[in-house]
Amino acid sequence: MTLTKLVSSLKRVATPSLLALMLVSGGQAVIGVETAQAQEAQKKKRATKKVESVNAKNAKVFEKAQEAFEAENYAEVERLLAKLSGENKLNNIERSYVANYRGNICFSQDNLSCALREFKKITDAGSEGISESFYNQMLYVVAQVLFSQEKYREALRYAQTWFKTQEDPSADAYLLIGQAHYMLKDYNKALPNVQKGIDKYIALGSVPKESWLNLLSNIYRQKNQFNKMLPVVKELVKHYPKKTYLTTLAGIYNELDDQTKMTAMYQAMYDQNLLSSESEVVTLASLLMSKESPYQASQVMKKGLDSGVVKKVLKNYRIYSQSLYAAREYEAALKPLETAAGMSSDGKLYSQLGQSYIALNRWSEAEKALTKAINKGKLKDGGQALISKGLTQFEQKKFKSAEATFKSAVRYEKVSGTATNWIKYVNAEVRRLKELDAPIQAIDTSVEPLKS
Repeated sequence: MTLTKLVSSLKRVATPSLLALMLVSGGQAVIGVETAQAQEAQKKKRATKKVESVNAKNAKVFEKAQEAFEAENYAEVERLLAKLSGENKLNNIERSYVANYRGNICFSQDNLSCALREFKKITDAGSEGISESFYNQMLYVVAQVLFSQEKYREALRYAQTWFKTQEDPSADAYLLIGQAHYMLKDYNKALPNVQKGIDKYIALGSVPKESWLNLLSNIYRQKNQFNKMLPVVKELVKHYPKKTYLTTLAGIYNELDDQTKMTAMYQAMYDQNLLSSESEVVTLASLLMSKESPYQASQVMKKGLDSGVVKKVLKNYRIYSQSLYAAREYEAALKPLETAAGMSSDGKLYSQLGQSYIALNRWSEAEKALTKAINKGKLKDGGQALISKGLTQFEQKKFKSAEATFKSAVRYEKVSGTATNWIKYVNAEVRRLKELDAPIQAIDTSVEPLKS
């Protein structure tokens, strides 16, 4: 291997491992590494600096170390590097290559602290005698390792130093800086960098990376700028269609108080069998109720309860029964309503059950349900519950019970007048029925006819 090829291969030692280094934020891979060759192309116009050479004797040791590294024989690499460092006075570029090898060994063994220590030996020693592209790449490497260790402020310092070395910073470069500011919760500084990186990528005719759009979306979320977040999430839906982006889009419509579009999004996902969790199904049912589509809401709840996706608990039975009641499906509402009423700590659902029975003219069952409602209490309108109960008793001709119930209702100011009128009506009905039941006196028909 010639000295030129050796130096070139040493530059590439970092590349395979670093391409595997993905900074993770919220489960999203963020930035890949720009190669030394690409950096070199960006700096052709810069002034040439003096680069030290590798001693011919040391070059042979580096050759063997390279072969051992490629064979993943790291113990042999360490032995060769230790021998090299112990027997020779190394110049800056040779020391940098030793640190680079050791850093990559540490990295291959998932020892980031060790890798960072070795890579920093290169950056902290300065660029004297080292090729500019190699030194700048190491700045980038250190920044990325610091990111992975969540040392964002220090990572930003290295990243900004590296950024200044770029004549025409790439989209990746802007995203790196933007990501650093984001992790430091400086969203105002993160936004222009991330947006610039995405714009540069689009200008090349490429679709922005999913992680980049996610980052931009999250920045707008943190700034509560949902109107600006909306088009970004639409791009995610368009280029990376996933359920999570559809639900995010629906959530944005909710933040923008556009319930119609939010409902449409959930309905579309439901039609495509994408709503798989209880919360999602119940949310759709609630949205349909708010859009005055109670029957559709009841069908969504029924399917969820029957399939087991929606748990058979009070809050769900409440929604199911109320949707049926609102849709005037009184008969169908009875069973789930009674189940929910039995689970509830107040009498509100029993009151509603009583009203359902009244609508079906099932007076006895209505009376029982309303009695339970009144006994449980915590009613929104206790007086009206008494009026309804009195009605059921009246229809069953339980006049004394009805009168007593209406007298209890008189105490409630809101229905006092109605209750008083009902008492009068009950008494009048009792008198009327007594009169109808009274025996009719016999009429004497043996009277002689009048003479003309």
